[in-house]
This record gives sequence, C-alpha cells and structure tokens, in this order.
Amino acid sequence: MKKSNYSKGYSIIELLVYIALFVLISLVVVKSLIYMMKTYSDARSFRTVQQNGELVMERLTREIRQANTVSVAGSAFGSSPGTLSLSGKDNSNAPYTAVASLVNGVAQLTINGVSSSLSSDEVSISNLTFWNITTATSNAIKLQLTLTTTNAPVVTKSFYTTVVLRE
Repeated sequence: MKKSNYSKGYSIIELLVYIALFVLISLVVVKSLIYMMKTYSDARSFRTVQQNGELVMERLTREIRQANTVSVAGSAFGSSPGTLSLSGKDNSNAPYTAVASLVNGVAQLTINGVSSSLSSDEVSISNLTFWNITTATSNAIKLQLTLTTTNAPVVTKSFYTTVVLRE
C-alpha cells in the first residue's frame, strides 16, 4: 500500500488570500460604522437646533398674540440682541408685563419680574431681532432668531415669523 504525501492544513497562499479578504471586509464595515456615527451626530445636532428654535418661536409667538400693547420705549427694534416689552391681561384679567430678550446666548422671557429660559444650553442664540409693524388697523411684530449648536458638529439655522397682536 502506498502512503500519500498530502499534508493537511492551509498553504501560505490560501492563508494570505483569507487574510486579505478579512482585511477588506473589515475596512468596509469600519468605514460604514464611521459614516453611520457621523450621520447620527449630524442628525442629532440638526434636531437639537430645530426643536429649540421651534420651542422659542412658539413661546414668543404665543406671548405676542396674547399681548394687548407693545411698549416701544421698553423695546429695542431692528437690532440684535433685540428686546421686546409687551403688556396685556392674563386669563384671570390681571395685568402683566412680559419682556423677551437675549442674555448670554439664551432667550429669556420675563413675566412680571420672573425670568425663565426659553432655549437649552445645547444651543446658543446669536441673533434675536424684533421689528414693530404698525398699520391703521393692527399692530404686528416681525421676529428673527438664529441658533447654533454648542457641540460638534456645528449646525446653524434661522427662524422667521410675523405675529399680529390681539387688540
């Protein structure tokens, strides 16, 4: 009986081919993971700016709509940071004063001397501008707001609206 001289195992060429395929597949997987992480981070930053902008605009819009008058003397129109001073009556018919302003990159609303922040610390507001629009029949406020994320990646977005005061 003849003995076969075949050795069991892999040849060096087969081993090199397997290693090359493993490295190639690993590179594709790692690049895909890095791309997905960057996309997630970009989406999170955009969502942060969008949510903060919508919250600030919604609250300021509500306060402007509920106000009866705008205090021109207590407001700073057409410049950033602007200040808007409003007065009106609340649900219980009690008079109130509301002042919207920008303090150290944070939108603040002060109602009867009590201040509250409208934006989170994840964003910085670089522009808050008010314009007073007065016609024979109504009074309106045009509002511009620009937010930027404080963490990387940096996303900047501007928001605009015009709100008519109730009379």
